[in-house]
Amino acid sequence: MAHRPGLRSAALVIHSLAAGGGERVVTHLAAGLARRFVRTAVICLGPSGPLADEVRAGGAELIVIGSATGYDVGAACRLARVLRRLRPEVVNCHDRSSLPYVVLANLFAGRRPIVYSAHGLLYNADREPRRRHRLAMKGVRLATAVSEPVAARHREYLAWAGPVTIIPNGVPDVSRSDELRQAVRGELGIDEREAVFLAVGNARPEKGFEDLLDAAADLVGRAGPNFRVLIAGKMSDTSYCRGLLDRRRRLGLEGMVEFLGYREDTAGLYSAADAFVLSSRSEGLPMVLLEAMTAGLPVAATRVGGVPDAAGDGAGILVDPAAPNELADAMASLAGNADLRRRLGDQARRTARERFGVEAMVERYIEAYEAAKRKK
Repeated sequence: MAHRPGLRSAALVIHSLAAGGGERVVTHLAAGLARRFVRTAVICLGPSGPLADEVRAGGAELIVIGSATGYDVGAACRLARVLRRLRPEVVNCHDRSSLPYVVLANLFAGRRPIVYSAHGLLYNADREPRRRHRLAMKGVRLATAVSEPVAARHREYLAWAGPVTIIPNGVPDVSRSDELRQAVRGELGIDEREAVFLAVGNARPEKGFEDLLDAAADLVGRAGPNFRVLIAGKMSDTSYCRGLLDRRRRLGLEGMVEFLGYREDTAGLYSAADAFVLSSRSEGLPMVLLEAMTAGLPVAATRVGGVPDAAGDGAGILVDPAAPNELADAMASLAGNADLRRRLGDQARRTARERFGVEAMVERYIEAYEAAKRKK
């Protein structure tokens, strides 16, 4: 990849590199910048996380500040020292909890241009105080968002009057294979005659997994085709996660819906699946949806955030959020019709590869950084 004139260095700040969508954007972005010979540092304000090794492998420097409290002046001081050492041309903050620290540290580190990138619809943000986030936005030179609904939500929440540049998420190609399909299905005891729906996401209320369980129960009641639902993502010891397990037991789905926990065999899971299901009640532009599409999986998904723009043009079947009966209808259509799955999956792959590639995303971020440098 040739050097991109004009941008020589950048710092990407995020709370941690947990296995989430925004974190994976940062991982892909850091590697893409490094491929363009941009000196790139990823700064974790809190702990590092499971994607840390991927960041290092991609060629970026990883710096962990290690803040463990909500109001940590020491973390801001450590961040200021890091920024003074790095002297990045632009600082790109990827979550609102880190933004006040970035803005404060930047006051003592040369006042570099700050870009704030919005990834989600702020599902629980109304329970939080807005004042410090709105105050921090005064130190931001340019804002980006992954979709128009995300941009609108952040404008309102953060009282941001400036423009927001839309930069859709980008994902690398995911290749499916018969060998991986057989291996994962064999591990999980899944017969080839069963239609497998894959859902991916850490178990949180905004993911709507209770709606997915209800939809699965509806499918069982219809005596339709054999199917399994695999849910890959972290399950914590929370009341919500305990409630999901109890709901699965009460609905009699313990042999049909499996919570796999966090898994790293992405290609294996997509290979084992016949369709992807997204039951979320709130999303920005889910990376897992785009990955499933580039793998050629048809989609049954809720109309939230940027999902309709990504999957609404012949790549899948869209339903209202928190409507398990509609989700069950969509899943039934996919489970019982291999030709439909193939047709929608082919369109999903074309859409993902044409519109949501990593290199296009990286290019758009570079353009945003250069615009922030010019803006006064």
